[in-house]
Amino acid sequence: MRDQSNYWTRRLSANRLSRRRLVGGAAAAGMGAAAFGLVGCGDDDDDGGATPTVSTGGTTAAGSPTAAGTPASAIVDGGVARSVFLGGSQFDSVDIHRGQRDEIGWLSGSVLSKIVRFSNPDAGDLEADLAEKWETPDATVFTFNLRKGVKWQNTPLTNGRELTSADIKWHIERQQAGKLVDGSTPKFRFQSDYAGIKVETPDNYTVKMTLPAPNGSFLIRQAAFFAGVPNREATEKFEGSHTTLTEEAMPGTSGYILKQWRTGKDIVLQKNPDYWEKGLPHLDGAINPWGLFEDPNAHRLAFEQKLVDVWNAPDASLTKKVLDDNKSNMYESLTGISNTVLMHLNVHKQFKDPRLVKAMNMAVDRRAMIQSFHQGLGQVSGVVPWLQEGFAIKPDDLIKLPGYRTDRAVEIKEARELWNAGGGPALGEVDIKGVETWTSVWPDTYQIIAKMFNDSLGVSQFKSTKCTYNDDIIPNLPKGEYPSWIAWTNAVNSPDPRRDLYSSFHSKGSQNWSKVNNPQLDKLIDDALVTADLAKARALVLDAQKILMENAMFGAVVLYNYINRYANWNFAHRPLKTQPSAGKAGAGYWNTAGAHLAFKNSWLDPKDPSYSDAVKGRKLG
Repeated sequence: MRDQSNYWTRRLSANRLSRRRLVGGAAAAGMGAAAFGLVGCGDDDDDGGATPTVSTGGTTAAGSPTAAGTPASAIVDGGVARSVFLGGSQFDSVDIHRGQRDEIGWLSGSVLSKIVRFSNPDAGDLEADLAEKWETPDATVFTFNLRKGVKWQNTPLTNGRELTSADIKWHIERQQAGKLVDGSTPKFRFQSDYAGIKVETPDNYTVKMTLPAPNGSFLIRQAAFFAGVPNREATEKFEGSHTTLTEEAMPGTSGYILKQWRTGKDIVLQKNPDYWEKGLPHLDGAINPWGLFEDPNAHRLAFEQKLVDVWNAPDASLTKKVLDDNKSNMYESLTGISNTVLMHLNVHKQFKDPRLVKAMNMAVDRRAMIQSFHQGLGQVSGVVPWLQEGFAIKPDDLIKLPGYRTDRAVEIKEARELWNAGGGPALGEVDIKGVETWTSVWPDTYQIIAKMFNDSLGVSQFKSTKCTYNDDIIPNLPKGEYPSWIAWTNAVNSPDPRRDLYSSFHSKGSQNWSKVNNPQLDKLIDDALVTADLAKARALVLDAQKILMENAMFGAVVLYNYINRYANWNFAHRPLKTQPSAGKAGAGYWNTAGAHLAFKNSWLDPKDPSYSDAVKGRKLG
């Protein structure tokens, strides 16, 4: 399948984003994704112009997509949605400041409010959340006027108190310090984002942040995936037991509150009666059934029995068959998956020689993996994935680079030469592990990975065995003792990659697991961060990507982003960018996180013929 011929590429190229839209009503523009620093969005049609310095979001989410294609009068309030909306059910922490896995990010998006939030996550448009308005009198000062009357969920720890500027100050300074109450200093995921920021609180509803230098991505960073503001009392209480799931650890201020969050039990969200945006969410609650993501057969059975509202099979052709057999009761949606597929090679151990890393980058067959695992629904990604079009290397240029060329004979020849020159055969057995949550969905991964590298490199030394994120990868990343593995990395969560490129590849980045130290790369990333001129920022990011791609991403080798085909029961109205029509699938969820948008775009229609007593009788427990 040609890189430019699939559905999602056509959608991306047909929806060019202007600089005006990306900057929106915010200030600067930009931000990044997650653990390994991969992202971007926007396009070429920049027209210059000054960056706005004031934004007021009002008290409603003006400009947000609202139940696309549905009149407000047709929306029905009430009911309980059931779906696998968190991906897997494995959490490494209840502390959003310290968590590395995506599940905590997805969950917090429904429960915790942010300083500002996306009105359109794909375009990078911002609107009010905790901050009703904000001002940027110069490139280093941000003053936020907080919304009055925002209440923490009423628990014995919070007593339902009001959120104030002191909460925002603690939220920033705790991550900046990277320190717990007992003085210990565990890994804080975004610590490098907040270095040198001075936070002042003139009163309970004003927060002034002074940055040590201009930062073109700072404001959008506050709307990103892990940017929810947690409760201080609860976070500090559970610091010592942060890996034990409990709903008490995350009192909410957003549309939902956590009714149940315990290992082995369904995750239950309940409508927050004190949410500031009155009338939302439309649903009474939502349930994420425990363990269904890791059990495709049970997931399908639950869908057929209407125990969940939406489903997709690992084999997209199976989803298509179910859709074709139930045309009158189901609709199809296609969603670009923001969890980038990554091959992470440990450059501190077996892959110390850069030639071996470059050989592996060419030996991995990205397109064959898309075909094998996703039936061709996907597109190869560079270090900035294609979901972030404005900053990503364009497809026509990407396919000219090693590892991305369509001529596999050339790739294999060069890969073998590098493998032999770098001493690859002398390594002995090489285990490129498959992560358990991935292989539970695609169990053939072990065989496919081993055969792919053995065939490409003309050897018989590769194997693939199981590992886990929580036991084998996450605890060992800071120590440089992690295995080499293939699976997802963290979700793309912003239209701008600059901050994540810093975190993952800058010599001072807090998630620079490969210990990259390239002064030229550092300078490009630094210069990109301090500019609010998006055309200039994009040019700098492209230059940074040239260095990263020439070095096979220093072992954090991005492979591709795939597209999921979903079957949806007709009674379940989901947050789609475009609605399905005769013979055409709906365009699925936003490319980056925006859980608050689901509050207004998710509802159940009891009048639809597909609705049943099984749906009507759902309880939150």
